[in-house]
Amino acid sequence: MSTLIPANSLDLGEPIGRIVEVEGRAVHIVETGAGEPTVWLENGWLGLTLGWQPFQQMLAAHTRVCAYDRAGVAWSDPSDSDRSAQNEADEFAALLDALGETDPVIILAWSGGGPVAQIFAADHPERVAGLILMDGIPPGYDLWATQAYPNLYPRERFERMEQVRRFAEKAGAKTLTQADIADWIAPEILERFGGRYVKLLLNNPNYWWTYYWQNQYLIASDAQARSKGLLADLPLTVIVATQDWRGDDPYTQSLGQMWRALQYPQARLSTRGKVLPVAAGHAVFREQPDAVIAAALDMIAMIDSTTPERGALVGANI
Repeated sequence: MSTLIPANSLDLGEPIGRIVEVEGRAVHIVETGAGEPTVWLENGWLGLTLGWQPFQQMLAAHTRVCAYDRAGVAWSDPSDSDRSAQNEADEFAALLDALGETDPVIILAWSGGGPVAQIFAADHPERVAGLILMDGIPPGYDLWATQAYPNLYPRERFERMEQVRRFAEKAGAKTLTQADIADWIAPEILERFGGRYVKLLLNNPNYWWTYYWQNQYLIASDAQARSKGLLADLPLTVIVATQDWRGDDPYTQSLGQMWRALQYPQARLSTRGKVLPVAAGHAVFREQPDAVIAAALDMIAMIDSTTPERGALVGANI
């Protein structure tokens, strides 16, 4: 069982942004740029605010951009609620409340942040000016993979989560080493932040427990997102990474093909939804930052040119 440890009691070094208190928890945020609407960066699982750099600075040349570490990640305190997408969306709402953010924002959500952003947009349509889902976890993916490969996919996921559980336990015992997690380290972040980045991984058991429990609630999070229905006429862009990033064997290629295919229907969540294929791997914003920035600027231009009343279709069944 995971143990919740306040972030300030761990040896994590100095944050790159600032700490705000949200409902008694410390939350780490990084704010850059100026202008409206604000773009909030919703991280993927295992994602850190460190990972958005330098993309965040590039986008901040055009408008205000904010990134944050979700509960249990980096310098943010863990939460005692389960790690389902609904709870993480509720925590994002609480963060905006704590900051006094009242104007509608654009959410740029990556990977595991996709369901969180979709749920937030459905629950708070008045707070969202636009939504960009960037290679997000597509609805039904885990169920499809389990049914398609019943003797392989569940076992692979179990083994991966057992490895993560061991990482969490070793981090708690202060015995986790860089060699243990060598395959989990993002080279781009390591090159930019070096030991500062590694310290966040080695010294924070919350980080690994958070990922562990996000995976345990994956099917529940998928159901939560599906239950929200349509997003009316919310400006919506679904960025699909078209290059294989899982591997070149038939099994992993099949998983990658379905990951991409299931993202396309997400554009139908809104009457103003569209799909933008980008020739990149999963970390689209690192590999093709100009394409992602162009998508954000196109959305800002769309919002500036027209602000129709929304809400009539929110909650309708897909």
